[in-house]
Amino acid sequence: MAEVKGKYITMACKLLETKPQAKEAALQGVKKLTGRLYDELEPEGWYSAGVLESIFKSIREYSSPIAANASIKLIGQKIFPTIDQTVGLPKHLKTPLDFLKYDSQSFINDHRGSDVIPRKIIEAKEGKVIMEAMSPGYDCTLNEGVFLGILKICNINTGDVTQTKCIKKGDQVCEFVIKW
Repeated sequence: MAEVKGKYITMACKLLETKPQAKEAALQGVKKLTGRLYDELEPEGWYSAGVLESIFKSIREYSSPIAANASIKLIGQKIFPTIDQTVGLPKHLKTPLDFLKYDSQSFINDHRGSDVIPRKIIEAKEGKVIMEAMSPGYDCTLNEGVFLGILKICNINTGDVTQTKCIKKGDQVCEFVIKW
């Protein structure tokens, strides 16, 4: 079973302020699955990826499909700012291409377990990256948010992230095209 760092679970719960029913259900799920309150989790500690998925299920249960996708993408957009606030980002990261290449290593740093599959860059050039990005035990919509967040960190508001393949739709991989 895959595990993720506690800081992402805590961050996801904090972002549910505008969704009180989803937040209440998510907090109960976190407590049930970890034995701790969301704000008592060790930021660099390891927790089942299923905890993150339980938060996403709570969001989906108490939101319309469009609002749920937007909420999960927003959580994804906060991944890199969370890394920056907790352990810091390397100073050499300047462009979206730098960040997307770094994301492959960052993903491995923040996940562990036999079902964690490293991200694979299929194509990388300035202005476009195609990446296989599997989500071990949680909704792959999060990855779209991560990639949008990278573009936002680089002050690119006109970029586009499109998921072209998805395991949940019968494909063998989840693949994203990131353009800026």
